[in-house]
Amino acid sequence: MKWLDGSEVAPEKFTGESLCEKLAMEMYDHDEEKWSDCDDAIYNVLLIMDFDAVYTMEGFPTPYFGYFTVDKYRKMIDAFRAIGDEDDAEVLSQALKLDEHYSQILADCHNDEVYEEFSDRLSELESSLYMNNDFDMWGLVYRYLDSYIEEQASQLH
Repeated sequence: MKWLDGSEVAPEKFTGESLCEKLAMEMYDHDEEKWSDCDDAIYNVLLIMDFDAVYTMEGFPTPYFGYFTVDKYRKMIDAFRAIGDEDDAEVLSQALKLDEHYSQILADCHNDEVYEEFSDRLSELESSLYMNNDFDMWGLVYRYLDSYIEEQASQLH
């Protein structure tokens, strides 16, 4: 298994949860541009954790707010789908559509009412995200990584 620094790590040393914890501890120690060099499963989890970190510290992020590019946001949506979280992927997809619509309007006129409307619509979507209901998104992440680890270990034998 290719790690964040490009080194190889033995997958059988981890569970999905312990691998997620290791990623969380080390992800920001490495250049974000290198994350995509990791295996797809690792990259997907990094994207989800990055979304979660920004959400926790700054609130519901969209590209308009400058935390993520549109391309990275789309990759985050794909990452949520990859772990089997269609609900949150759909919320982010809707947020991206709102972002694309309102970003153009806000670029043309810096109207507080338009910004408030955009913010209100995002707030409605935000209430459906995993961190605002009882959905165990992290359980999906751990199972996704468990499957990845099993696949990697079976390829070694």
